[in-house]
Amino acid sequence: MNRGDSYQLNFYATYARTFGLHDVSGLFTIEKSESESEDLWGNVTGPYSFTNFQSNGAGGEQTTGFTRSEAGVLSYVGRLNYAYADKYLAEFLIRSDASTKFAPENYWGVFPSLSAGWIISEESWFKEKVQFVDFLKIRGSYGILGRDNVPAWAWLQIYGSEVIKGPIFSSNPDLNAGPHFQIPNAVPNRNSHWDTAYKSSLGLDLNFLRNRLSVTLDGYYDKIRNSFLSITEAPDYPTTIGATASPSNYGAIDNYGVELSLNWCDKIGKDIKYHIKLNTGYTDNKIIEYPWQAVATRALDAVQPNQRADRGLWGYENIGMFRSYQEIAEYFAVNNLVTYMGKTQQDVHPGMLIYNNIRGSQKEDGTYYAPNDPADPASNVVDENDRVQISKYRSNPYGFTINLGGEWKSLSLSAQIGASWGSYAMVPTAAITTKSLVSTSSGYDVMQYTNLPSFWTNDMFVYKDVLDEQNNMVASQNLTATYPNLRFDDVNGVASTFWKISNTNIALRNITLAYTLPKAWVNKAGIESCRFNITGQNMLNFYNPYPDKFTNPMSNYSTYPTLRKITLGVNISF
Repeated sequence: MNRGDSYQLNFYATYARTFGLHDVSGLFTIEKSESESEDLWGNVTGPYSFTNFQSNGAGGEQTTGFTRSEAGVLSYVGRLNYAYADKYLAEFLIRSDASTKFAPENYWGVFPSLSAGWIISEESWFKEKVQFVDFLKIRGSYGILGRDNVPAWAWLQIYGSEVIKGPIFSSNPDLNAGPHFQIPNAVPNRNSHWDTAYKSSLGLDLNFLRNRLSVTLDGYYDKIRNSFLSITEAPDYPTTIGATASPSNYGAIDNYGVELSLNWCDKIGKDIKYHIKLNTGYTDNKIIEYPWQAVATRALDAVQPNQRADRGLWGYENIGMFRSYQEIAEYFAVNNLVTYMGKTQQDVHPGMLIYNNIRGSQKEDGTYYAPNDPADPASNVVDENDRVQISKYRSNPYGFTINLGGEWKSLSLSAQIGASWGSYAMVPTAAITTKSLVSTSSGYDVMQYTNLPSFWTNDMFVYKDVLDEQNNMVASQNLTATYPNLRFDDVNGVASTFWKISNTNIALRNITLAYTLPKAWVNKAGIESCRFNITGQNMLNFYNPYPDKFTNPMSNYSTYPTLRKITLGVNISF
């Protein structure tokens, strides 16, 4: 059973007036919203049929729960706009917001912003000297914004209860006097407050060739400060306190990027119209403050000072495959190894991938020993410290979207093509590992090959023929195979350059064909207009980097695939 109540009030006043070449307008608004909700639930397992499923007649576990939440926001917003001769534009906005997510002394935050623009193409000197440009505007803005993206009521001490742990006043441990209340691990943080984003941008708008070609270019740089983050790598309090550090306003990150839009609209003859629009851009970020500041050493792929949040894809550098026990012995001897991927030499077998010995263990200052350094207390191993950055990005940093459209009389066609590139991915783990082993009476573990890609069929390394208990061939010897042996997926199934594939994606996302019946036909039936359309989504993928094309970038392996969808529709207006 749940109940929820909410309301929102909006009040606003506007002003606008023109004084010759001066245009002045303003807006003042007050916004207030409050909400509260309660949720009560119960769960009963194993009810007895003869009790009509009453909660006091059940043989299984019975649980109940109750939650209640409240929230409120109050905002005052003022905006002033000014324009002179439709050439010089300015806007000033200030808002003051209060949120009940913070303690009363930190309810309020004040956030001003300023923007300005100059339509250069309206200048008389520009019209005389630059006639091939139909419109030119430059603009810029700077502002401060705030966010209250914190858990509600985290500034208050919250107590937890357990029904079965109350005090007992008898010899029967099942008879307790009531629930037991306790303080949870996290300490409240009364000092949490609005985080702050200092946002700046510059823009350029251009129209050419009788306004058929338009160009929009934007650049921005955002500095987010006092971001609300949790310390997860190091405690902020001594362990004797029995509590962990609360989330605090100390994170800082810079976001920046550029965006470009090109749009061409034209017509051919009297009846044919068409347009092409291209959108592209680049975004990146830089971590300024983060929990790593409290930690002397950290993993290779952990967030680093003054680097992007996306640390890319890390894994082992593959330099081949063991195809004989002699190769294994030589590799151990050359690298003076004690263990390889946690295995001694006797546990390493042909069919395992070979990874490069890059570095030793990590020092206290965060740097690494060289391989086989005598000063390294944990040298002579190949382990996670030997990983390298396989891809600079996990997600594609570059891309574009093209929107195409055309009309001929009552027939229209539109489509959207999207592309992204600039990073690498791995062949999905589910496609290169198998954890299902069945032991036979002979002591050999027979793998259960289920839901694996076709490229394993005839190209997996097999050191010698494998027979089942009835002497039937399970896998024939293949010493020249491309792919390692599936049985050793604890070594072969980890991220490495062997399984590296391009993350490039080029796809026809949707396409729509539409036809509008002539009005002379439909008006006779009392219909104003009638339009038929057919739309296809996820229609075509132009690039597939996966071996043997066993899946495509539009789907996730071992999960339900992205569907190609075709929709028929009709719009009728009376």
